[in-house]
Amino acid sequence: MKQYQFGVLGAGNMGTAIVEGAVRAGLFAAGDALLFNRSAEKRQFNAAKGFAVTADYAEVYTQCECVVLGVKPQNFSEVLPRLAACRVERKPLLISIAAGVTFGTIEAVLGADTPIIRVMPNTPLMLGEGASALVKNAAATDEQLAAVNALFGTMGVTAVFQEENMLNEVIPYNGSLPAYVYQFIDAFAKSAEKHGISREDALPLICKTFIGAAEMVLAGEKTPAELIQAVCSPGGTTIEGVHVFEAYGLNAVVAEASDKCIARAYELGK
Repeated sequence: MKQYQFGVLGAGNMGTAIVEGAVRAGLFAAGDALLFNRSAEKRQFNAAKGFAVTADYAEVYTQCECVVLGVKPQNFSEVLPRLAACRVERKPLLISIAAGVTFGTIEAVLGADTPIIRVMPNTPLMLGEGASALVKNAAATDEQLAAVNALFGTMGVTAVFQEENMLNEVIPYNGSLPAYVYQFIDAFAKSAEKHGISREDALPLICKTFIGAAEMVLAGEKTPAELIQAVCSPGGTTIEGVHVFEAYGLNAVVAEASDKCIARAYELGK
């Protein structure tokens, strides 16, 4: 019988955010989770929060019902053989959040009978506002997928796909998208400074407007195109800026950026 319900192998920012979100949602108590981190300082920090901690990542694999693989993709070649050498009566469900590390890569070392659910989360998950995409391998059950989907659903929205390659296709629209949003925010903040508005004043205005505009889209009463038209009075101010975005081909820029992002995801998986 496993000693812990949940484990995190590589308790960095994202792995820790996942387990803390699960505890906040009441899915299990902090003491029911075992966290591995190489840093003694981070282990001590997590222990102070009530989590069980270990300096041996094999213990997470052997003692937990469900394990988040939170290590960097380049470290899988070190970690997986060590896990394969562990003796377990029943393999834990693995939740891999590593971009580009395929089911085939993991199964080649741990076996095709290893239940795995790959998740592509994004960093707003750390605030409970994440957007996560999920797909399971053949060894994972529908019940396990439903449980993991519910877990990530406590930290934002989710989308479940049938084909593994969709985790590459979705990256620009959730995993990488925060960086692109930050670029827009920073560009508008720099423009505001140019016009005499301090960054301290501009950032709350810009960020809250992004949040509010997104909420209006999610409300579903109008399409993005209709919402644009609602803001753009004929001959007014907003339409002048829209014309600039159109002239510089914003849609084409977004499409090319997304294509490049997706292509790189496939390269990482080779």
